[in-house]
This record gives sequence, C-alpha cells and structure tokens, in this order.
Amino acid sequence: MRKHIGKLDAVHLREQYSRISDELAFSEMIFNTTSDGYVVLDASGQAMWSNPAAERLFGMKIADIIPTLSLPLGRASRRDISVTYPEQRFLQLQTIPMNGETLVKISDVTLERRRSEEELRAGASEAVRQLASGVAHEIGNPLNAIALNLQILSREHPGDESVSDCIQQIARLDGILRGFLQALKPSRPNLTPGSIVIPIKNTLSTLENQFIERNIRVNFNAPSGLPVTAVDESQLEQVFFNLLKNSIEAMKSGGEITLDIGYDDDAVTVGITDTGVGMDNETITHLFEAYRSTREHGNGLGLMISQRIIIDHGGTIDVESEVGHGSKFTIRIPRIEKRIRRLK
Repeated sequence: MRKHIGKLDAVHLREQYSRISDELAFSEMIFNTTSDGYVVLDASGQAMWSNPAAERLFGMKIADIIPTLSLPLGRASRRDISVTYPEQRFLQLQTIPMNGETLVKISDVTLERRRSEEELRAGASEAVRQLASGVAHEIGNPLNAIALNLQILSREHPGDESVSDCIQQIARLDGILRGFLQALKPSRPNLTPGSIVIPIKNTLSTLENQFIERNIRVNFNAPSGLPVTAVDESQLEQVFFNLLKNSIEAMKSGGEITLDIGYDDDAVTVGITDTGVGMDNETITHLFEAYRSTREHGNGLGLMISQRIIIDHGGTIDVESEVGHGSKFTIRIPRIEKRIRRLK
C-alpha cells in the first residue's frame, strides 16, 4: 500500500484515509473497553500509550508507576506484583517485544491467587492424576527392590563409591517420584524460621557433578545477615533443583549460572540467571502449566509444582527471557515479619 500511495488521486486518498481512520477507531475502542491493561513503552522505557484499564488496575498514573517496575525492555517476561490501592489485588505483568518497543499486558489475577486449596486441587488435570498414579505403580515397587539390593551390596562392600553413588541416584529418583505424586496430592509446607541459603547450598551440592560434566560455571552471591524467612527446606530444595536442572538442560555446550541472593524491606529474593538458549514469549506464557516443557522428554510438572510451593510460602516466582540470551527466574519469599501482611 505504501509504495502505491503516490499514485492515488485525491478521491482515493480520502477513501483510504477514511478506512484507516475507521480501523484505528475500532482498534482503540477494543483496547479502551477490555478488562486487561495495555501499555506501550519506547526504547527508553517511557510510556507512549496506555488504555484506561492499565491506570485503573495500577490505581495511579502510568507515568508514575512504570519507572518503579523496572520492566525488561525488548525482552519477553512474566511476573506477578501486588498493589494495595484502591484495593488489594494481584496483577500479572507480561512484556512482549515488538519492533524496538515493548508492549506491557496487565492482567488481574487476584481471584486465581485467592483460590482455596480445594480449588487448586480441583484445577489439576485428570491427565496429571493418571500420570502420577501410573508412575507410583510402575516405578515405585522396582525402585524399592533396587534400593534394598543396593543396601545389601553396601554392607558386603563397605566403602565402595560406585555403590554409594547408585544409592544416591536411587534417592534422587525417589524424590522425582514424590514430585509426581505431589502433583496428584499437594502437601502443605511445614514452615519454620530459617535461611533460604541452606536449601540452595544443598541443591548446588547435589548437582555439583552435573555442573562439572556440562562445563557450567556457577556463581553464588549471598550477603551476610540475611533476614529470617519462614521456609520448608525440603520443598524449597525441590524448587531450586527444578530451576537449576532446567538451566543445565538449556546449556548443552557449557555456560554460566549465577545465583544472586538479596533482600529488601518485604522479602528475601533469589535470582537464578543462566546463559542458555532462552525462551520465546509463547513458551513463557504457558511456562507453569502441566505438559508445557522446552525439554525433549519434559512434562512441565516440575515448574508447575515449583510455582505452587513458592505461592504456599507466600512468595512469587517471576521469569524473563530472550531467545539466544538466556533466562532469569526471580523468587521472592516474604521476610517472616512481613508474612502475615503478604498473605491477607
């Protein structure tokens, strides 16, 4: 159309202008009436355009709220935030890169976050239930038999490292089996005051050999004097195992994983950044759903369970990624003195 516009006479130009004007008006009407908020950011992060729902959901002017969100520009991401004015609600922010600009979609997920435990269980698909039951039946019994024989071998050959390694791997398989069963019947976390660093270090130790085999360098940064959080160490180990395992799988030819631990007035944060293949926007959108996985033989249950564990801790898990440039997961666990306010 653009290359032919110079050949149009005045009448046809007016017709084309009228048609385009009508299409723009129709598009604007749709964006102005939708319940989701939309904001378009330029390359410097300034808001170029927004619809009325965006300002209504945030409860303040777009120009005032956008600089406080530190949204990734030109990268696909998804994160959850909470706002308290004009009423408390949970919002999901999704960034979508487009031609040098960034589209921000804001969705109200308050009802979803406030669903009861029964509703969460009811939301699990029947396929997940069948899979977990099948895994328990088909793998559980042979796994116990192998473990029993390995225990006998360990007594007959004390100090044999190969037997000890096999026993450790059986324990890991048993943990994976329990993970499938958790998708069938989620268990509430046993929260006690503690440090989030402990389950992270335990997980890094478990995966140490895999880091070496894949030629992956791990950077771990944690300040002293971290605030106390309410944690279930075993469940958080499962979360960090799932996330780090995904990072390992995303780096077939080696790379780097960085874990940055920090805190603010409300929460302790864990950032896990890898230099892997990254994810596109479609993958991020469905990342925490069952049977949505970027791994060849993955089933998506690991991330689905991980998100539920973090939510049960009163926290959030966010992700941002770019194809070819790695991914970053950010976990926030409320400080113990802030937990009651966060879970209202």
